[in-house]
Amino acid sequence: MSTIQQAQSSPISVAVAPSQDKLSKPAQKCLSIPEMTVDKRIIDELLLVCSVIGSNDPNGQFVPVTDCLAWLQDLQRALRRDNDVYRPIALLLGQWNVVKTKLLPLVMSCRYDRGVILTVLKILVILTKPLSDSAKRAGRQTIDVKSGKVEDSVIQEQIKLRENAIAQSDLLMEYKRMIVEHPSHRYAFLQPVKPSKIRHNGEPNDTTEAKKEGGLLSIFTSILAEPLSTTNRTASDHLQIELVLHFVRNILSIQPMTWCTEGKRENCKLSAELAVLLEKEMVLEVLVCVGQEVEKRENQGYNLLLMEILSCLLKGQDPSAVAQSVLSSKQTPIINENNQPTTHTALKKQKPTRTIPTTKTTASTSLRSHLQSEREKLVLQAPSRHSHFGGTLLVSSQGKKGYVSATDFLTKPLKSLTSRHQPPRRKNKKTEIFIGSTKFGSFSLDCGPIGHKAKSALNSFCHKFVQQCYGPVMKSWKNEFRRDSNRLEDGDRTMFFRIVWFFHRWWRVGLDNRSWAEDTSSEPHVENSIARNLIFTMDVFMFNLVLNSTDEYYEHKKQTELAQAVALYGEMLHLLEAMYNSSDATERMMALGLLDKIFYSAEPLDRLPRLLSRWTAGMFGREYLVDLVECCHIVWKLLDVNAERCITFFSDGTDKKRPKDAVERMNITASEFDNEAFFAKKFISNHIVFMYIQLLSQYASNESHVNRHIVAYFVRLCKFDIKLGDENLEYEGVLEKNELATKRSTYAPMLYNIGMFTVLENILNDAAIRDKEEFSALIMFASSFMKRFAQATEVNPMLFVEALFRHPIPHRFCELTTNLYVNEELRMIAVRDLLLEDKKRYEQAKVDVAVGALGYDDADDEVEFDGEDMESYDLVTKKNPKHQKTRYPNLSTDADLDVNNSFANKEEAEFDGSDDAGPLAALGKENEGDIEKDTAVDVDSNDVTLDQIRSSGKDRNSCPLPNLKSSGKKRIRRLNQMPEEDSEEEDFSHPAKIMRRAMFEDDNE
Repeated sequence: MSTIQQAQSSPISVAVAPSQDKLSKPAQKCLSIPEMTVDKRIIDELLLVCSVIGSNDPNGQFVPVTDCLAWLQDLQRALRRDNDVYRPIALLLGQWNVVKTKLLPLVMSCRYDRGVILTVLKILVILTKPLSDSAKRAGRQTIDVKSGKVEDSVIQEQIKLRENAIAQSDLLMEYKRMIVEHPSHRYAFLQPVKPSKIRHNGEPNDTTEAKKEGGLLSIFTSILAEPLSTTNRTASDHLQIELVLHFVRNILSIQPMTWCTEGKRENCKLSAELAVLLEKEMVLEVLVCVGQEVEKRENQGYNLLLMEILSCLLKGQDPSAVAQSVLSSKQTPIINENNQPTTHTALKKQKPTRTIPTTKTTASTSLRSHLQSEREKLVLQAPSRHSHFGGTLLVSSQGKKGYVSATDFLTKPLKSLTSRHQPPRRKNKKTEIFIGSTKFGSFSLDCGPIGHKAKSALNSFCHKFVQQCYGPVMKSWKNEFRRDSNRLEDGDRTMFFRIVWFFHRWWRVGLDNRSWAEDTSSEPHVENSIARNLIFTMDVFMFNLVLNSTDEYYEHKKQTELAQAVALYGEMLHLLEAMYNSSDATERMMALGLLDKIFYSAEPLDRLPRLLSRWTAGMFGREYLVDLVECCHIVWKLLDVNAERCITFFSDGTDKKRPKDAVERMNITASEFDNEAFFAKKFISNHIVFMYIQLLSQYASNESHVNRHIVAYFVRLCKFDIKLGDENLEYEGVLEKNELATKRSTYAPMLYNIGMFTVLENILNDAAIRDKEEFSALIMFASSFMKRFAQATEVNPMLFVEALFRHPIPHRFCELTTNLYVNEELRMIAVRDLLLEDKKRYEQAKVDVAVGALGYDDADDEVEFDGEDMESYDLVTKKNPKHQKTRYPNLSTDADLDVNNSFANKEEAEFDGSDDAGPLAALGKENEGDIEKDTAVDVDSNDVTLDQIRSSGKDRNSCPLPNLKSSGKKRIRRLNQMPEEDSEEEDFSHPAKIMRRAMFEDDNE
């Protein structure tokens, strides 16, 4: 005979099933869908089971029946037949309040009955399991009832599904509240006082007895004592461990469906109380015990379940606040038995701490503010007193008319009157740059004293977890991801990143505050270590996993997961910087190896420039951009410091070609890395400057170090020199101090834009931050920047116009604005004109020197013959400046004079009939040495010598100008190095022919 038949034959009374009129509205609507309804026979069976489990005696103690275990097993089988999506049976049991009135009292009365406890635990695991994905989507779905595009039947079905999901969520929140606020757990939230077994009303103190025996959760955790102590575990032992861990996971994962303000506050309080309760009931100790041996074969199956528990425990918690809870624990209020905050005796002995006000307040300002507040109260109270006697107004807007109160309408500000009846504008990416809420969710609300106790509990748990089981747990999780285990689910990687990020952030903040000085003193072997056990998540595989995940999340448009991965990457870079500056040699070597793999290798792992280029306004939150800015700041700092150390390392004469070990090899690779080129190529663009300006616009909500990092980037741009393509241009020496010479250019003009000026104007005109010390550096930068811009506009007024536009090539724009839009082509034209003028001046000077060396006399300008005999004559010439330029246009070097003299002597010899005859040949031979000596002129001022012009063998008229389309360096080189080839058009015998024609004419006369 089954247990149900036994119950039907037993004389125990059975409760009648409630009618549909008594059911709630969500339950009535659920009955219309077949999957949401429960068969009448199952309802009768559930009523029978719930009524015969047990009852309360006159003293209030729950008394189970003899075959209570069998009835519980029937209830368990009925719940297994429940629909996983809609859960109608679970909702029915929740409506009957079975858990609070039957199951939990049964656990407290049968705490030593292992079979009953395990069966109740199985039922609770089924009732508290998380919602299905379809139920979550239905609960968060927006139902369109106004557009008329959706049919009424579809709308009704969506409403039913949504109400069913909300009913499941509310039931789970009720279960969580039952567990936390159970009477046996009341001692966990009270401050220990003097032990007394008698209350004020004469009744025994239940809290003291409950503390000795343990609460409800301690009964479940006591089941794990025997299975965890054995190595050869059976299937029953593994089942007991999984049941307890799953129950803890279910309770921690319960979250409200609707996130209203009241729901957030209630969930925050429940989460804080649950964290304190888990510490008091030794549940956190059980998690540490399981994590220590998770690498063993019998415990490997619990690693992912442990990851879910830690993720739910740390979700919504601020690691910085948890790490700083030690500093504020002495100032935390204490709750007594009457739930009233009291002060610890230690606080009374301490001196009161003096808080520094953020703004300077005086008696006059405080009095003025007090009077202003009084006036505002009077203004607000005046219209409400006689609001019904102000009359009415007929207001028309958008074709509709309506009557409103004249007093209420006229007291509205003028701005609200103009936009009163305008439809709300749709927000887009340009108007709303940052989206999303804060990173820490529900913990952003202040939970009061219980919140401080929860932070202290989590802080102590984090200490134990990092010291005892961080390494084994992280290695086990990484092995699952390394071999891509089939046990992994979609959200496990993000869950893993969140846990690692929490511990890294908690460790960094605690390390800055030195909150665990007592713990470090007990570990002398790791005294100089910075990372400690966090070194297990600081390897190449971890960096590769995080950076590859960023690409995957971006491709699948998972912005929340991408933000979590970037936040973890930033914390890992913080720890990498700490390892690089550590006094431990092993950590320094590991940091150098990671730097080599991330930045210096042929295929670097770094994705930071790619993440910056992928940022889009209106798609990410402010915290995501803050993480990117911190990552950039740490990367530049690490690269700069490492470059300086490499220079110092090789300054002792260390041979770079033969590295002794891996450290020298990594230093050689780092020394060859060009930091300036890397920064200019990857981190300077209009897009990145726009990102920094948008983040600076949130200066009031940014932390002080974030504003400092933004200012540091802008200062770096203002001091970063723009390097030209040809560094050693030959015409720079020609221009010298000319106005067209190239000036030193930086990237400061990139910041001269209207967006930057708008933000700096708000900063300079914000009176609320003037007296705050954390904004002093920001205000100083804003004022100095505007001063430099004013000085730049005095030189180049076009900057006022340029500030309105975005320029596609930043370095070109900065160079042009600094040099007043003088480009390279204009400089080349100027250099060409200067060189041509110098060349003409040099040629004229050489001609004057050469003619003066011949010894010409200005007194005579004609050719005369002293003798009648043509064979013996003395030719006397005279220099005529007017005719000299036309006669000897190509006379520029000694070689030209020698050639002309030789041709003249040859003509004389032909005319005379003898060789080497005549005074002109003799004169050429006598003056040859003097001409060579006198024409060797060196012009040092312009780096041009006559020897170079001699070697060229060509004059200004015969050498073509270089092509202007070539670069400046090539044009100057071609101008100075002309090809040596003879010109066929030049007649070197021209002077001799003139002489012979003159002699023939004289002879004829």
